[in-house]
Amino acid sequence: MAKTCGCGCGHGDEPRAEGARYTAATAVGDAARDPAAGAVLERFGLDRCCGGGLSLREGAAAAGVPVDDLLTALNAPAAVTA
Repeated sequence: MAKTCGCGCGHGDEPRAEGARYTAATAVGDAARDPAAGAVLERFGLDRCCGGGLSLREGAAAAGVPVDDLLTALNAPAAVTA
């Protein structure tokens, strides 16, 4: 079941799967702060430095990877360290 984040970070009503930490609107730089997520970003070829201001959707597009695959990997229990 999808719900909205409600965190006030500006992505509004971006749908988020139950228990998901990252959405397509999450900034690459924000995700990269978590070492496990940073490893996922590196595996998918996202630029965590110069591309840090991009959303995960934009970063995935720039890297030529499906954003759904990226979000699945980022939100997998092993990647989320809370």
